Amino acid sequence: MDRPSRGPSDRDPDPTDSLVERTVSHFSRLLPLALVPLATALFRARDLLATGRTAGVSLRASFPVYRYDLWSFVDAPRGGGVTVSLPFGSVDPLPLLLPLIGAYVVVSGALSAGYFGSIAAGITTGRYDFVAAVRRFGVRMILLEALVVAALAALFLPLLVVPPLFVVAVLAALVASYLYFPTVYVLALEDRGIESAARRARELVDRHRPLGFFFAVAVVTALCSVPVSLLAHAGPGGAVAAALVAAPLGLAFNVATALKVAEMADVETVE
Repeated sequence: MDRPSRGPSDRDPDPTDSLVERTVSHFSRLLPLALVPLATALFRARDLLATGRTAGVSLRASFPVYRYDLWSFVDAPRGGGVTVSLPFGSVDPLPLLLPLIGAYVVVSGALSAGYFGSIAAGITTGRYDFVAAVRRFGVRMILLEALVVAALAALFLPLLVVPPLFVVAVLAALVASYLYFPTVYVLALEDRGIESAARRARELVDRHRPLGFFFAVAVVTALCSVPVSLLAHAGPGGAVAAALVAAPLGLAFNVATALKVAEMADVETVE
């Protein structure tokens, strides 16, 4: 990735600085990117309204694999039977499923390109351009999104036929998530193709074994999910307020993960 020359104030972070301190140092500059997790939360308008009208509380642990938003902390209410969850809500009519999934892949992939590309530029150069990141990473992120959706479908659709395989499928998804969680970050930080980023992610996980970080993030998100979900279940206004609260919170988790992956990959970052 081409980077502008670094000014005198751009120094490598002290290795003794904690990940939390380094995340805070970047957060105010990257805060406008919280509009992305806010948008992805609001896309699921039906789930947002249903959550606000339902009493309850969530304890949800989310691993550092992709974008964080409200739905990383709150479980939307679900009726009986099998439902398909997408950013814009649950899909009922089957003929609409494939077009909506296609639209989701394109929109979500483009947002991811701008979001993760901007985070990578922000922590390595001190500045970012969301539109330029979409142009640079858009095709790769959309293809990656499509591959992930296809992989999840291949993993979980057989459960419709053999429901007892659910535990096996969840464990397989968890293992794959851990082994490849740096992929989207490496793609943007090192400007790699999808296959190269996946291989690099696996190499970094094998070398550094960040299992503690992986589960620590899940524990912290679970703790955060309790107050966020209480707010989300406090009526429609509370649900919208929860989406507003979860957006910068989600950005903080993504920035922290990007910094962790940059550290693992020996990518220089700035204050």
